[in-house]
Amino acid sequence: MLKVLLADDEIFTIRMLQSVIHWNEMGLEIAGYAQDGETAYEMAVKEKPDIIISDIRMPGMDGIAFLKKVRSFDPGIKTILMSAYADFSYVKEGMKLGCSDYILKPVDETELEQALRKVIQDIHGEKEQKQVISKSVKQLDHMNLYQYMRTGHGKNKVIAMQNASRWQSYSVFFIQTNSSTMNEYTGSVSIGMGHEGYFARVLEETAASFGEDEFVFDYEENCWIMLLTDSGRRKREEMAKEILDRMHTETGLRVKICFSSPGHSLEELPGLYEEVRSLSKYSFYVGEEDILGYGYNCDRGELNEVRELGTLTELRQGSKHGAQEERVYSRPVAECMQIIEKRYHENLSLEEICAKIAVSKNYFCYLFKRETGISLWNYLAEVRLQHAKKLLEETELKSYEIAFRVGYDNPSYFSKMFKKYENMTPNEYRESRRGK
Repeated sequence: MLKVLLADDEIFTIRMLQSVIHWNEMGLEIAGYAQDGETAYEMAVKEKPDIIISDIRMPGMDGIAFLKKVRSFDPGIKTILMSAYADFSYVKEGMKLGCSDYILKPVDETELEQALRKVIQDIHGEKEQKQVISKSVKQLDHMNLYQYMRTGHGKNKVIAMQNASRWQSYSVFFIQTNSSTMNEYTGSVSIGMGHEGYFARVLEETAASFGEDEFVFDYEENCWIMLLTDSGRRKREEMAKEILDRMHTETGLRVKICFSSPGHSLEELPGLYEEVRSLSKYSFYVGEEDILGYGYNCDRGELNEVRELGTLTELRQGSKHGAQEERVYSRPVAECMQIIEKRYHENLSLEEICAKIAVSKNYFCYLFKRETGISLWNYLAEVRLQHAKKLLEETELKSYEIAFRVGYDNPSYFSKMFKKYENMTPNEYRESRRGK
């Protein structure tokens, strides 16, 4: 409700104003009234009204002097002036001071209601404009912080925009989707098809339930990155467990969470981002838990050894493949590809694949992505897509029939995935191939 203050030396006019307008229906409430300028000013300071309706001629302090004082402490208050005379010099002065409207007495209720509606519209428009500006500033702040975290560039700009006390203790969190079957993966991919806001709100609400400040960055590469203020190792651990639980119970999504050691200033942010990124990348060496965090179940020295080992392995692997024209995959990856080619239409599970090729799940996911450049489930999706394209070219099967044949229970999801990869719908693809 917007608050209105009435100011007029005639109590009859005030009573009339109170009765002729349906204040509540217009989203207004009368905060009070005064019969002279001094009292009206005191009430304005105390009540902080959104709108003031004032007579121009009042004892002690007239409406113009009153308006000047009001503008000096809050220029955002809207005013409507009234007078029993055609006080054009007063009107001119009032308009210079930002008066919204001027009404002659006796007040016509329809004219006053129209003036009020215009003022209400102006107030709401200004509030929306402020919200848009505030949101734009926040988004720019968000983007600069994200770029600085990932690249280390723009430090001075970011530090100038941030409150230093806010960053006296914080951690970087990686929340990654952790699909164990192809169906779970298709569910996680749907996040990137218009549902990012819902999942981000769950993360924000979880952080808020701990009373923490948070920055949730956009969903990218099956991962959210969050910056969370914290008050010690136990809080980070509890937060991670709560996120894990709420994401599963409220969204049906399984996630894996890694968090950094605590930072104590923004200068440390790029280093902490690299730290938790390495922890996420080499997590299979540390263990197969759903939560991995510094000071919780691993330390920096341990990860430095793992990082060196992983770098050496990647260099050897790259050298081995670089010497050959045709890519040669390791036994586990090659065997997995054979399984996928035969059973691409099934809801394959990671556990089932790894049991057949005798490799731990976390290590295999890392190995597969390192050798192929994409995740296991992305590879399976691409294999399904190739078979779908073949069916579109060689048969007259409907799009939904092809979706079922290649392993998708939801034809709508299949169409969205197809368009994402091919920039055209299944039917458009079929038409494009007919001439060829």
